Amino acid sequence: MSIFFQRSKTVAFSEFLGLQISKRDSTVEHRLMQTGEKGNLSEARILAAFVAAGYLVSVPFGSGHKYDFVVDDSTCLSHVQCKTGRVKNGVLLFNAYSQSGNGSVKMSYRGLADLFAVLNPDDDRVYLVPVSEVGVTDVSLRLAPTVNKQTQRVRWAEFYLLKPLVLSGCGAMVAH
Repeated sequence: MSIFFQRSKTVAFSEFLGLQISKRDSTVEHRLMQTGEKGNLSEARILAAFVAAGYLVSVPFGSGHKYDFVVDDSTCLSHVQCKTGRVKNGVLLFNAYSQSGNGSVKMSYRGLADLFAVLNPDDDRVYLVPVSEVGVTDVSLRLAPTVNKQTQRVRWAEFYLLKPLVLSGCGAMVAH
């Protein structure tokens, strides 16, 4: 039996950690945490999601790296930077940059990480956004249709959702 999965029931990450947090309270509690605590919890949830989806995950030793994990899908290694998303008006928002100590300078992850792994704290889903697709800006992933029914130039979250790996015909793991 896996730590995160029982035969027919998925165990919530908070339940695995022994936390008594209802879905309704988790968002409120998530907002009350300090930035470092929120980041650590998001990293842990993202790590668990990658492992549950069949990826091999390595964590770099020491501090000061511009990525949080190295993820192996058996065909390539990707440097992953974890981000905690914010849900507002049907959109999952995240910062595609890091900030200097005083917050005045926004720094890009291009050349330092390959993917952003964005946690939706409302439902624990993880979205993978290539660093090369976004600039040094706030990024929007649309979770729900727009009010005006706009479809062009909309970055739909469903296309970036972390998918489980499955065995292909030759035995390699591929995203499903």
